[in-house]
Amino acid sequence: MRREPRYLSLQDAVYDDSQPEFDPRHLQGPPASNETLKALPSPVLFPGGLPKPRRRHPFADTFEAPEWRQILIHIGLCLVAYPLLMIFIVIARRKPLFWTRFIVSMGCGAIGLVLGLSLLHLGKNFLEAATWATVIHQSRVEDSPGVKLKDLAANSADPMSAWAAVRLLWDRYMYRGTSRENRGHYDRRPWSLFILFFLLLVCVAGSLPFVLGRLVDITTTIIHQREHYQEVAVMGDNSDTDIARATALKFAFDDFSLTWTLAPFSNHGSLPPVVSFQYKDDTVYFSETILSQLLPNGSGFGTFDSEATDPSIKLDKFKEITTDASKDVEPGAILRFPRWGTRLHCVKIPNPETNLVTRSLNTFTYIFTPKSVLQSLFSTFNMDVPTMNPFDASAVLQGNDTLPQDLDPNETALGAAFYDNGVGHSFKSQPLPTDTTDGRGWVTIEHILVRLNTSYTPNGKFPRLSDQSVPDITGKPTFIGYDAAVCVQLFEPWIIETFNSTSGLPSTLRLVEPGSEVRSVDTDKLVERLSGTPLVDPAMTRKLNSTKLDEVYDVSHTNSINQMLKDNGRDAFYVPSPTVISYTDGSGPLGYTELSETFFAQARGLADASNILPYFSGTGKLLARRYPDRVLSSASVNPLYMSIYLLLVLIFGLLAGFFVPKLPLNVPHRGFEVYSWMAAFHADELVGERRNVGIARNMELDDIEHQMGELRFRYVK
Repeated sequence: MRREPRYLSLQDAVYDDSQPEFDPRHLQGPPASNETLKALPSPVLFPGGLPKPRRRHPFADTFEAPEWRQILIHIGLCLVAYPLLMIFIVIARRKPLFWTRFIVSMGCGAIGLVLGLSLLHLGKNFLEAATWATVIHQSRVEDSPGVKLKDLAANSADPMSAWAAVRLLWDRYMYRGTSRENRGHYDRRPWSLFILFFLLLVCVAGSLPFVLGRLVDITTTIIHQREHYQEVAVMGDNSDTDIARATALKFAFDDFSLTWTLAPFSNHGSLPPVVSFQYKDDTVYFSETILSQLLPNGSGFGTFDSEATDPSIKLDKFKEITTDASKDVEPGAILRFPRWGTRLHCVKIPNPETNLVTRSLNTFTYIFTPKSVLQSLFSTFNMDVPTMNPFDASAVLQGNDTLPQDLDPNETALGAAFYDNGVGHSFKSQPLPTDTTDGRGWVTIEHILVRLNTSYTPNGKFPRLSDQSVPDITGKPTFIGYDAAVCVQLFEPWIIETFNSTSGLPSTLRLVEPGSEVRSVDTDKLVERLSGTPLVDPAMTRKLNSTKLDEVYDVSHTNSINQMLKDNGRDAFYVPSPTVISYTDGSGPLGYTELSETFFAQARGLADASNILPYFSGTGKLLARRYPDRVLSSASVNPLYMSIYLLLVLIFGLLAGFFVPKLPLNVPHRGFEVYSWMAAFHADELVGERRNVGIARNMELDDIEHQMGELRFRYVK
């Protein structure tokens, strides 16, 4: 009886690792020809023919074949990351800070997420290889070979997390088969370093959005806007109480012998500074807004109390403004409201031989202003000469003084008489009736007379000299030089914009237009809109009106003249003073040259803006428009740092893509995807320590985990 050969079943062959490895290259027999092979039927498992062997790469003995598709994707992502980020940066520019941060964060987060996923996808091959290497290493241990299924499941559950890598490091430390002494004869590669490299990739991938965000600089810019406004009240007018106090002080200013001023000269420096703006061909002077005018229950200088200075209105520029260096500068707001301003035009008195009397019989000096001069001055303001009383010589001449022989009274508009008092400069003001301005301010005709001893003016030029000489201290004869000018001065309401913030004192930005009431300045591109509700306050005025402020004007106007008169070297001998020198282009104690109508207009405008205009703002509320600043942000990126960082990300990806270690014993690549598990369990590459594991259909996953968690599986090659 013929004995049949004994064959092992496929199941027994797989589980019996004592059988020698099958190598088709060692089969005996003559090689088959191509025609013979083509005639043979294809195996059942490969109906399309046997798969072609994979092309070997330069590092095939040590590293897995690269995943070219994923590597090329990673290279492409690194190349487009910078342009894509620039798109987000451009979109984020000139936006509010919140939206700039949001857009930049979204861009950095999205780009960082995509690059991070690409890195992790390339890097997970390291974790997969290290996990399978651990199984192979532990499978070659003679006693208790294999890895517990629960450890294998934990490592493969999340193949792109750092926790899985940390668990794998711990498993390799606990399993004896992974030690170098147990596996050194067949695998000496540093698998723990590969796991650490994977952890590095996880850290880089996780930090990508954060680092990209740090490489983008966000800067804020505070800009002014004039589109949206709110209605607020500022202390920009005089209340009835202020006017009553000014009226009570009027007697002191009407008495020339007192030469009274509203504030002591020592406190004069505490007055607001003067600001000026060009309007057409004119220079308009204003007093700067003070912080107290913008505070609740504050006030300006126009309270006319016993000491209308800083202490009286409790204004301390050093205490009101506090800044914290640890905080960003707070945006401010533009305040638009009407304020009183002044401008003036001056000319020298023509024909001084007739219109300037140096010293009359009664020791008076006279100035006469021709009508033609006033007409030319008013025409420069596009104004007609107001109706005035005819020239009355008796109201000007003192005692038995007479008019100059060549003077025509019919062509004379005004005259002014000055005492022979030794003062280097003297003023004569003639306000015009207020009904000519209809509540829009005041018009004043100002005369200036300069009288100086020529011994103090070596470079001086005077149209008239005294008839009699005056000996100096050495007995040398000197003379008194005379010069004069006349001005037309306007006090008008103007719409002004002032910037106010918590980081500094208020500062005037620009002159908007002439006017007594704030209004919208709309253009084709900008239409102003009210934010909130209109402000309603019975105690607040909506426009400036000069009708009730005549007493305030009289007191403050005389205050300014008296302040200028007090700047004298002495009230005798007609010596110069810094104020008189400022009427010329000279400088220094002996620097007087010649009276200039331009320099005098500038000096007088500055003086009146400092000594008159601050007192038009007391405790009266005035409507103002508040235009809050906008805080716009801009984003930018440092090209060098960004390029270096993206290059590092590219290098990490290339390292992860090209240098995935091969499994020990030339085991083919295995991962955590479904096909690897099919090869492991269907082809019996992973073999359990017992065959009957007790798994039935429709079991709960928790029951399966409890049933098989401690079961060891070993890799069988």
